[in-house]
Amino acid sequence: MVESGAGCAVPVAQCPECGGSVGAVVEDARHGQRRLVAIARAAGSVADAASLSVTLDVVAREVVQAEQIAAVQILRVEGGSMRVVGKAGFTGAEDFTERFEECRRLGARMMFVEAFATRRRIVVAHRKAAVLADPRWAPLHAIMGAPAWDSFAAVPLVVRGRAVGVLNAFYEPGEIPGPAALEFLEAMADQAATAVDSADLLARSRHDAQLAERARLARELHDSVVQQVFSMRMQAKALRAQVEPGRTSSPERVRAVADELLDLAQNALADLRGLVVALHPVELLENGLAGAVRQHAHSVQTASGLRVDVEVDDRPPELPTELQEDLYRIVQEALHNVVKHAGASRARVRIGTDGPRDGDHVLVEVSDDGIGMDAGARRADALGLVSMRERAQRWGGLMEIGNEGRGCRVRVRVPAARAEGGR
Repeated sequence: MVESGAGCAVPVAQCPECGGSVGAVVEDARHGQRRLVAIARAAGSVADAASLSVTLDVVAREVVQAEQIAAVQILRVEGGSMRVVGKAGFTGAEDFTERFEECRRLGARMMFVEAFATRRRIVVAHRKAAVLADPRWAPLHAIMGAPAWDSFAAVPLVVRGRAVGVLNAFYEPGEIPGPAALEFLEAMADQAATAVDSADLLARSRHDAQLAERARLARELHDSVVQQVFSMRMQAKALRAQVEPGRTSSPERVRAVADELLDLAQNALADLRGLVVALHPVELLENGLAGAVRQHAHSVQTASGLRVDVEVDDRPPELPTELQEDLYRIVQEALHNVVKHAGASRARVRIGTDGPRDGDHVLVEVSDDGIGMDAGARRADALGLVSMRERAQRWGGLMEIGNEGRGCRVRVRVPAARAEGGR
């Protein structure tokens, strides 16, 4: 016996309102609760995305945990090709795209391709047996046959009226998705589509920023260096005219033209050096990340009076130049914020490794003994924080910022495998 909401006792076997099993009603309610929790977690992951693949792996895992689903794939479609950008329940699927293309060349019918093309969900009962019996699917038999599944559902990822991918759900044997399950899949597909769209927008904004930076550098080259080199050319012609055979010129006149030519050359060289530093800090190229950070810390200390201590592990990690520059810029921005906002007398920069498996992450920390950071200050400095976070995320890393004791700490962790292998 169980008690109903009104306080009356009813047999466990039957509900007086719907005539169904009370146990089934309770289980449906719990199932619905799991779906809501999964949608909320997926939405949180999309809102706080570290990278597209990490975010979509989270979405795929939430689907598997909330439903009777053996495996999930989230595919991204770009330029007519599909690739796996999120998965759960599959192993050994790194070459899925190549195997998928081979199946397509063999003429296999791709239900998820049809779901993407029509922008409509597709459900196929007992799909696994048909796939494993079809020789056109042979390149994917090992991958598709590994999880224990039977029926299949494909839901397109649609955002702002365009399809950007598809979510494939492989249901456990005996499970065929009903209307509620399909609505849940569509909600999760919406989260995945939002993540893909956000990644596209971020990539475009970075591209636009790169174009704007190139235009700025071109203007600076034209307005400074090009003009100075042009003037140097004119002065060199004038100097040659002064020393032509048969031409009588005073030493003072020749010296004046040569001095002006020297000044122009020195100015052009200074401008070029400034542009080079803007592109890649010279000290970073010459001394590596640790040396560049120490030199910058000394400059900050000299200019502001803030004491900056730099600590580097005995064996600092070897990193690609591009990653070193991103970490250097993060340190620059963090120290700039300390000087500008913290009211601190001392800051500490640490560079090293971190993680349970003998340093499986590269770690950079900047901390201070200032007034700490409140929510208002965090919003006021949002642009700098966004730039720092994006530099960490493009390497699959994370940036954390918050108060620690007295003062604030910025902490960046980048997976060592990503650091060694590049972006």
